[in-house]
Amino acid sequence: MTRNRKKHTPKISTFSANLPVNQNQQATDSRTEQVEAVKEFSATTTVTNPYQALPATGLSRIITKKLPEDMDGIVQYYNHIDAIQATSFVEKCRILAHANSLFRDPETKKEFQKEQGTWKDFLNRIGMSQPQVSRFVSFWNTFGPNILEKTLEQDFSATKLAELLSWPEDPKLALLENKKYYTASGDKTVYEMTREELREVKRMLIERQEQRVLEVETNSVKPMRVQIRFADLTDPLYVGLTQAAKKEHVSEDEIIKRALDQYLKGYQD
Repeated sequence: MTRNRKKHTPKISTFSANLPVNQNQQATDSRTEQVEAVKEFSATTTVTNPYQALPATGLSRIITKKLPEDMDGIVQYYNHIDAIQATSFVEKCRILAHANSLFRDPETKKEFQKEQGTWKDFLNRIGMSQPQVSRFVSFWNTFGPNILEKTLEQDFSATKLAELLSWPEDPKLALLENKKYYTASGDKTVYEMTREELREVKRMLIERQEQRVLEVETNSVKPMRVQIRFADLTDPLYVGLTQAAKKEHVSEDEIIKRALDQYLKGYQD
């Protein structure tokens, strides 16, 4: 391993040995020492991106709960988790959704972009396109960390998960409750379906929803329209309604409607 290491590449042992040691404390295990060493190194080093300057072995557990609030910090953290295969997917969704919020929030985006740079600058620095980032952001905002972790456990690919972003029903229920849907090869959960089967089931669900809407519109009761026409324009009732309409500055039909409403109320009383 030592012979294959690139020249001048720092490793855990090169800087952890220089850290202060409290003689009164018991020796911690090697993993804890590595994590603390990396934290110390990342806080003091002058390397532009301390995460990428170190081997991934000692970084695999360094996932922060408090995300950075500036572009340089976000880019560094993204590059860090991008190098860690085991945790990169969910954490990518989280950091990119966080960045999207900072850059796009209507209340803060103008000031933030003035100080930190534009969204396009950020995309260029992490080497991703807008559609790619949008998908990660949608994953996080739609499903959240718990469901995303479950999809990893089920080996549910990102391309299949993307199909659920436009699922006609609540996709979270389909993922959490293992609901089964009819397919040509039998009833299956979304985890068991291929991408093509997901698309086919999605089409069937959309068609079913559209059919329900048509049935509701067909069966809905439409209000009845009543029109009254007077053959004799000198009829006292017509003359009275016309004069009332002019006085109230409304149409003749509206006056007739009011008269009928008043009549019905008196009849009911």
